[in-house]
Amino acid sequence: MKRILGTAVLSALLALGTFVPQASAQCVTGTGVDILLKWDANGFSFETGAPYTNYVSPAGNVLTNVLGVTLFCAPLSGLDPNDPAKEYTMVWSNLVSGGTVTTPFGASGSKYSTVYTGGSFALYEGPINARAWTSSTIPAPAIALPGYLDGSVILSGVIDSLTTTVTRSSLGTVNGSFRGKYRVTGGTYANQFCAGNSPDALMDGLWFPVNPPAGYTGHNNGKFDAPDCTTPTQSTTWGRVKTMYR
Repeated sequence: MKRILGTAVLSALLALGTFVPQASAQCVTGTGVDILLKWDANGFSFETGAPYTNYVSPAGNVLTNVLGVTLFCAPLSGLDPNDPAKEYTMVWSNLVSGGTVTTPFGASGSKYSTVYTGGSFALYEGPINARAWTSSTIPAPAIALPGYLDGSVILSGVIDSLTTTVTRSSLGTVNGSFRGKYRVTGGTYANQFCAGNSPDALMDGLWFPVNPPAGYTGHNNGKFDAPDCTTPTQSTTWGRVKTMYR
């Protein structure tokens, strides 16, 4: 009888594991890289300065990006982005454009690459007001920005570089992506990262340049990879090791 019950319980657990998605599985990329956080297609960028037109950012423009986090992973896995009492928003600020470089793409298409530097980011825990905004409902940047900035800063740092790449094929198909580097330097959760000394980490995702909401230049989704806190190894000889203890 015990054996039958054990088999039944095991079968139920296996069935439960089949139908209930594991959140931890979403925290690792296909290449085995650990994710820190991610957001779906409700990130929005805008630039101040000269007009941003035809995927070209004039040098000296300043980019701001706002987003709502939809998934947290270790060491932030204790935060719930769907908490009914609060929301988690992030703002990237002061990213200065180096000017868009246009090069050929394919037979007769074009590639637009823009490097931004000198930026920073802040992750806020605050009241719910921006979570429901989509590309069809988000207000103009000046109205939306305060909704992303409110609350307490639980993580902050610098964005050393951000590169956006937009391609337009000869058929008129447009795609976009971004890649950058960030470092954690502050916030109430900063001590959770590499004993408070966070190395460079990667960020990347999709950068949709087609028909962004009024007043915006891009519509994005993406992720921050978790910093690698492992201590680098260095080769040496047994003789050198012995001299360290003489």
